Amino acid sequence: MTRSLVRHPFRFGMLALGTATLAVAAAIATPAMLETAVTTSPSPVPVPLRSGLGLNLTSAIYYSGERALMNLAQGSGGWMWQASWSAPWGVLDTGRLDGADTVKSLNPGEVAHLPLLPPEGAYGTAPVRVRCSWAGKGTLAPGGIVSAVSQGANSFEFDWAPAKNGEVMPARVTLSATDPSDPVRKIDCREKSASTTALFSPDFVQSLAGYRLVRFLDWQNVNQNATVTWATRPTLDSQDQSGARGVAVEYMVGLANEAGVDPWFTMPWNADDTYIRRFAEYVRDNLASGRVAYVEMSNEVWNYAFPVTGQARDEGLAAGLSTNSHEAMLRRYAEKSAAMHRIWTDVFKANPGRLVRVVSVQSANAWTAETVLGFRDTAQYVDAVATAPYFGGALFDDARAGWTNLDQIFAWLGADVDAAIARGVESKAIATRFGKRSIAYEGGQHILNRTNLPLLTSIQRDPRMYDLYKKYLSGWQKQVGDTMTLFNSTSPISQHGAWGLREYAGQPLAQTPKRRAAVDYNNAVY
Repeated sequence: MTRSLVRHPFRFGMLALGTATLAVAAAIATPAMLETAVTTSPSPVPVPLRSGLGLNLTSAIYYSGERALMNLAQGSGGWMWQASWSAPWGVLDTGRLDGADTVKSLNPGEVAHLPLLPPEGAYGTAPVRVRCSWAGKGTLAPGGIVSAVSQGANSFEFDWAPAKNGEVMPARVTLSATDPSDPVRKIDCREKSASTTALFSPDFVQSLAGYRLVRFLDWQNVNQNATVTWATRPTLDSQDQSGARGVAVEYMVGLANEAGVDPWFTMPWNADDTYIRRFAEYVRDNLASGRVAYVEMSNEVWNYAFPVTGQARDEGLAAGLSTNSHEAMLRRYAEKSAAMHRIWTDVFKANPGRLVRVVSVQSANAWTAETVLGFRDTAQYVDAVATAPYFGGALFDDARAGWTNLDQIFAWLGADVDAAIARGVESKAIATRFGKRSIAYEGGQHILNRTNLPLLTSIQRDPRMYDLYKKYLSGWQKQVGDTMTLFNSTSPISQHGAWGLREYAGQPLAQTPKRRAAVDYNNAVY
C-alpha cells in the first residue's frame, strides 16, 4: 500500500496563499481596524553567541524514509485488515484493539497486517536479516518481498530484500489467528544482529549529533487535532507508535536523553488539563539534568490549512473574544496557550530555567504577534516567540511557473534567502519589544512543484543547495542569533514537497547538500 507524506500546503501562512486570499487577509489583519492591546516587557533573555540548530523530526511511520525506532513493528500506522485472503484491504477497526493496539480476536478467515518500518539496510544493495518475536498464542508470518524464512518458538526470521531501482521493498507481518484469552502481542521486529533492548536506531541517534533540540510535532501527530486523554495515550507497550495517537512521551524523553538534545513538545489542542499536567510532570521527572523542555500549544494556529485553526476561530467567536473571526481565532490561541503554559509553569516552578514557553505566529507579521502577546496576561507566560521563515515558497508562482533553467532558479532563490532573513529580523524586532526570544519553529527551503517532479529533484540535489543553506544559516545566526529549527529530518521528494534534509535513512552525506550544510554549521565549519 503506497501512501504519501502530505506536508503543510501553506508554509508561510498568508504569505503563501493566493492573491484573492491575501487581499481578504490584509483586510482583516490590520491593527487599526481592531482593538488589540499592546504591552511591552523587559529585555529578552540573552542567547549564546552561536546558537545551535534545532531539527523537526519526521513521522515515525514506515513510509517516511526515517528509521528512528529500533522495533520495526512500531511504525505501521495501525493494523490493516482483510475479511479473507482474497478480500480488499482496509483498516482494522480500533474497537477490535485493546489499549496497547493488540488485536483482541479474529473471525475465521480474517487476516490482519502490520507494515514494517524499513531498516537502514533496506535502502542498500544486500538483504537484511530480520528477526521477529512476540508473546501470546496465534499464527504470525512475514509477508511482502521477503525470502529465506525460518520459524521458531513465537518467532521467525527472514531476509528483507534490498532496494530496487531506488525503491525500498515492502515487508510486513501477517496475523491469521490469535487466542482471545492469550492474544498475540508485543510484536518486536529488528535486525537479527541488533541489540534486543535498544529503543532507538544507533544510526538515527548519531544523525542528531550536534543539534541543540528536536521538535516532536510529527511524532505527536498534533496536526490531526484529535481528542486525547492521559488514560488513552500511547505508552512504551503500545504496538503502534506512528498512528493517530502518535509516539509515547516515554520515547520522546528517552530520545532527548540518549541523543543529548532538548525536546520541543506540541500540546494537542483537545487535550484536557489532566493530560497536560501529567505530561509535564513526566517530562520534569524524567528529562535528564541539564536538558531544557520547549513547549507550545498545537501547531500554526493561524493557518487555515489545519483543522485546529477553524476550531480556534469558532471557539473564539462563541466566547465573544472578538467579532472579527481572525482576531477571535488569535485571541483564543493566546487564551489556550496561556492556560497550558500556566500548568507547565506550575509543574516546573522549582526549576523554571528548564522550561521554555513558546507561542508561534506568522513571520514578520506584527499584528498577529501583538494580538497574541497583547491579549490579557498571555505575555507573562511566554519566553519565546517562534516563526517559520522559509524561503523558496513562491519560486514557481505566476510568471515563474514555467522556469526550468537552474542558473536562473538558484539566482532567484539566493535573493529569496535574503528576503527570508529580513523577515526573521522583523520578527526579532517584534519579539524584542515584548522582551521575548525570537526563534524559528520551522525553516529551510519551501519549494513545491507538483507538475515537474524531476525538476524539483534536480533543485534539491544540486550542490548549490548547500550554498543556499550556508547563506541562510549564516544570515540567521548573524542577524537573528537564536535557535533555528529546520524542517525536517528525513522525507522523500514528492509532489507534496522535498522537506527532508535527506531523502532516506542512511543516505550518504555527500548526496545530501541540505543536511551537509546543517552538519557543517553544527561543526562550525562556517
